[in-house]
This record gives sequence, C-alpha cells and structure tokens, in this order.
Amino acid sequence: MKVVETGNITRASESMNVAQTALGQQIRHLEESLGVRLLVRHSRGISLTEPGEVLHRHALAILSSVEEARREVMAHGAARREVVNLGVTPSIQALIGPELLLAARDEIPAVSFRVVEELSFILIDALLRGELDIALAYEFENRPGLAATALIEEELLFVAGTGSRVLGETISFEEAIRTELALVSDRDIVWRLIHDLAGRQGLPVNVAFEVQSMPAIKTLVARGAATSVVPYGVVAEEIQQGLIVACPIRQPAIKRTLCLNRMSDAPSFVHETALLAFLDKMIGRLAERMGPYGNLIGGVLPPRHGEAQP
Repeated sequence: MKVVETGNITRASESMNVAQTALGQQIRHLEESLGVRLLVRHSRGISLTEPGEVLHRHALAILSSVEEARREVMAHGAARREVVNLGVTPSIQALIGPELLLAARDEIPAVSFRVVEELSFILIDALLRGELDIALAYEFENRPGLAATALIEEELLFVAGTGSRVLGETISFEEAIRTELALVSDRDIVWRLIHDLAGRQGLPVNVAFEVQSMPAIKTLVARGAATSVVPYGVVAEEIQQGLIVACPIRQPAIKRTLCLNRMSDAPSFVHETALLAFLDKMIGRLAERMGPYGNLIGGVLPPRHGEAQP
C-alpha cells in the first residue's frame, strides 16, 4: 500500500523507516507467495500490473473494514464517546484550534477529537495511511481514493521583517519571488503554487532557505534574514505584536483552497450528522477569522434536496 501510494520504493522505505532492500524483499516474497507479478519497476518509479490492481483494491477494502471495526468497538467504550482523528494545519490551529476543542466538548459530547497539527502534505499522507479520519488541509492535486470537499479559498500573504524596504500596500508576484524567500519544501502546496505560477510566466524563484518548520521560517523573517509567502493565520500573532509586516500579493494573487479530506471508501462515523454539522459551523468561524483573506466557497454538509451547491 505504501509503495503504491508513493509510486516509488525508495520514498516508501523512507516514509516507513525501513531499509529499501528489506521492503523490496518483502514485495518479492509477496509476489512469490501469490505466484504473480504485482509491480512493474521503471525509471519513473513503479506501476501496478493487473493482479497488482486487484490486490490493491482488496487491500483498501480490508484496511477500511479494520478501521470500521476499530471505530465501532471504540464507540462502545467509556461514555460511548467516538474518537475522531482530525488533522489541521498550523494556520487553522492558530486561528480556531483551542476553540474547536472546547466547543466540541460542549456541543458534541459523544465525540472526542484527537487533533494532529501538521503541514498539509504530511496530513494527506497520514490520511492515506489510515492514521487520520479527516484532514482539514490544502491540496494541490487530486489523489486516488481521496474525497475532497472545497471549503474556503484563502489568499496568501507576503511577509518580511519590520525594516523591509520592499514592502508596500501590495507587492507584485514577480517582485515577491525575487526576494530572499524562506519556503518549506517542494512537497508543500505554497512552494508548488509559487513555482507553478512562476513557471507559467517564465520567471525564476529565489528560494534562499528551505526549512520544514514554520516557527523557524517566522524567526528568519522577523530577523530580516528572509521573506516568505504564508497564510494569515500563521503570522497573525506576530503581525499584531509588530514583529513581522505583511501585504497582499498581486499580478497575480496566490490563492489556495482548504478542503475537508476523507478517504472515499471510509465508513460513516457513528455520529456522522452531528459531527459534520459541528465542523461546518467551525469552518464558518475559520473563514471569519481569516478576514479579507478567506472566502467561504462551500460547506461540510451535503446540500439539501433541491439546493444547488455553491
């Protein structure tokens, strides 16, 4: 499952923290025991054979059944509380994280959230591994087996130290990417949005620092050593404290879409309706906290009969 998910044995072994040779040997043993070839290895990674696709389909169903059994059993535990593993990004956690937990305790006492805060691509990987039930995350592309419901379109900001000379009321996209940028990594959606826009305009991107840590990036920016492109929620406190200054990016603006992500074959939650109604309410509050940078474009709950989707 991990090799298929990553499309590459090397990346799969790294994410699972096992030796590549050991993983390759396990796959060979699996192929030998079944008497079929499951994977085709090529320069771009791997692809599934027809028997491999059959096994992958069954593996998805098996893991889904295991998770459903776990959830149903846990729902009959103490006080019959249903545990939901929820992934949120650092910007969401900063804007509504504590409020979400406190409101859930009062409004949906039959549900208990186990919250994981990570960058979007890490949350999506965890969701695909079955470690999360729901991920409120930003995604750049569609993933097989993933059901994503668009919720909020969010505009990203250019940030710099308080002594910056390049910052005005706005900054052009071309000017922003010429500065000494500190970005997360090429798997992060912000990196990919910036490079995608720059590539379409034939412009180079000046990435001075690649740091997979938002606190470290904010420190570099506050010290005047770098600039960055970030969501409002991540730097709202630093802006209020006067440690960082920010402005919108224009020509073009950089926007990303927040989605509620679940596995398409995931079983319904025991308290599905109450849970989704609560999350819908919290997404509305999140859009409010984003101010002018967040535009609510959809809801968690499916539209009522005869009601058009936004």
